[in-house]
Amino acid sequence: MAAGEFRYWGFISYSHRDTAVARALQNAIENYRIPRRLVGLATPVGALPEYLRPVFRDRDELPAGVDLDATVRAALSASRYLIVICSPDAARSEWVAREILEFKRLHGEQRVLALIARGEPFASAIPGREAAECFPESLRRTLAADGEAAGHPVEIVAADLRPHGDGKRLATLKILAGMMGAGYSVDQLVRRDAQRRARRMAMLAAASLAGMAVMGVLTVTAFRARAEAERQHAQAEELLGFMLGDLRKKLDPIGRLDVLDAVGAEALAYYARQDPNRLDGGSLGRRSAALHLIGEIREQRGRLDDALAAFTSAAATTEQSLARAPHDGQRIFEHAQSVYWVGYIAYRRGQAEAAQNSFLKYRELARALVKIDPANADWRLETGYAAQNLGVVQLDRERPRDALASFIEARDAFAGLVAGKAELANDLADADGWVAEAYEALGDYAGAIRAQQLRLDVLRSLPDANNDTHARHNAANAHFALAQLKLFLGDAPAAEADARESAAMAGALAATDKTNLDSLSEYCFNRLRLAEVKLALSQADAARTLVDEVSVDAARLTSSDASMVRWQVGINGLILALKSEFPRTAHPAVPLGEVDEFLAKVARLEAAGTKLDAHGIEIVALLELVAGDARESGGQRKEATERWQQAAVRLQLPAASGELPALTLLARLKLRLGDLAAAQALAARVRASSFRHPAYAVLVRELSHAAQASRVQPVVAS
Repeated sequence: MAAGEFRYWGFISYSHRDTAVARALQNAIENYRIPRRLVGLATPVGALPEYLRPVFRDRDELPAGVDLDATVRAALSASRYLIVICSPDAARSEWVAREILEFKRLHGEQRVLALIARGEPFASAIPGREAAECFPESLRRTLAADGEAAGHPVEIVAADLRPHGDGKRLATLKILAGMMGAGYSVDQLVRRDAQRRARRMAMLAAASLAGMAVMGVLTVTAFRARAEAERQHAQAEELLGFMLGDLRKKLDPIGRLDVLDAVGAEALAYYARQDPNRLDGGSLGRRSAALHLIGEIREQRGRLDDALAAFTSAAATTEQSLARAPHDGQRIFEHAQSVYWVGYIAYRRGQAEAAQNSFLKYRELARALVKIDPANADWRLETGYAAQNLGVVQLDRERPRDALASFIEARDAFAGLVAGKAELANDLADADGWVAEAYEALGDYAGAIRAQQLRLDVLRSLPDANNDTHARHNAANAHFALAQLKLFLGDAPAAEADARESAAMAGALAATDKTNLDSLSEYCFNRLRLAEVKLALSQADAARTLVDEVSVDAARLTSSDASMVRWQVGINGLILALKSEFPRTAHPAVPLGEVDEFLAKVARLEAAGTKLDAHGIEIVALLELVAGDARESGGQRKEATERWQQAAVRLQLPAASGELPALTLLARLKLRLGDLAAAQALAARVRASSFRHPAYAVLVRELSHAAQASRVQPVVAS
């Protein structure tokens, strides 16, 4: 579209919950007068007028399954810029997602501007904080060849309305600067706005000091000199923010990350030249914010050492600021964010103890915020996030009781806020899911089932749950977990109902975006769970059909990304494990070559530093048992023993933590290694629990046969 054909300067896309923000932004843009020297300036979308009018503000939400209407399409086509009001509600809105997609298809990726109203950028990549994500997925990814938002992840330049972000004035100026389409006009815009404010102050001063002309002149001159020095200092810091924001937008699409890193280095160099003892709390806060941004860029690029350096420097800055005013809530909040990021990098690097120490400090700071102002919902929310992050690390460190206490604290924090913040319902449901994980790790399957059912109750209470993608994923995951828990209790018919529901829900989600491989992988796991239940119900043919279907999708997944351990080990390992359970009379045994090839791949991954989670350990150990059994049948006793010993060693840690599936499998391995007493002792521990998975029945049979063969009375009865 030619520049002259545009009708609107901007199109504001937003969730109906952000109507007030959208209305205020429209008013601010349409009533802002462009600085005189910039009027007529040529931009890629036309010459700058005196006012950026009109701006189109859409007012309706899109019903599920309905396409954008002709009026909205026409307005998008006739708009120079799309301005997205970003919040957790916008991130879940189908209406907002489709408007972003349509605008990108019409005008490309470069003229989309983002304004953060609530939530957290890129929170979807942070364990336990996914529901706080404020950027819609269609904003976070480029368009693929089919016109869907399934391309490469992008760094989003966003103005930030939040008090600890840019604030209302600077955020509005950033949006205006973006709409003016010239990077070098940003500084001019900020300076012009400051000059306008200075002129108004000067006129007031002149009016009040008319009777003291000489003293007035001296006073105004001194005031202006001081104001100019302060303005230049503030502008320098604001310009650094623009460089790390607006320039980042220009460089990311063309891959100039080297320049972006150089900008970060310049920011660090600027602050290195400042005397930290002479910076006020606001300046220290802006310095830490810039360092946070640098750290996040480096973390997203996989440069964890550099990210840690930035976050550590930010933490030193916020700690210094806090030391000056230890009871200032804003300074406590800023330091809490620094401490969180230091802990998150430790978590990413597998440094569990360091991550735990940081998250403990983060929780302490969050609690201090609530003591200062118990009515501040945002600060109470921080206690929930802090407790949940701590719980994740505690669970990873095989400390399920501590993790349970942390997850309950997080759940209680979200539950106390959800009435006033409906968007926190997904956070509350996530917290119930983590509570269930902790109960499961403790072997309390009934408690885990109750927590998962509470999770579903919360999700069902959402006013628009069927159109909330995150809620639908959450519900599918809850049914997936319930199917496993019920199978653990030996109730295969009840497990089948949840397994069917989870597979159906995951399938529907995968079908809405066939380019989304994460959704496809979830659909694979859900069907494999259903196949496991079918086997428990002696429905081998149905299980085989499901496994064959998943095998086709698994090949697509693993060929697309060989680095995804969850796909390479989790999905492919489960396929082989299920095949090994098929009745030999109806289906051929899984080829030993496939099992050996899989185990060799796992060995290469582990040699490269990959650490398997508990579920991955159990899958690999089961296939090592299968490989050993096959060699034993072929008369290769030595090779079989080596495989069984490897599997037994692999299971030591999860078994020592009392994980019942691991104890059951380890007992079977001890039998094969000739240690009947150890196998019986392990089996007795399992028998004393509520674990009655079909694997337990297999153990009972094997123990009985072994006891009869050695003429020893079995201690475990079926």
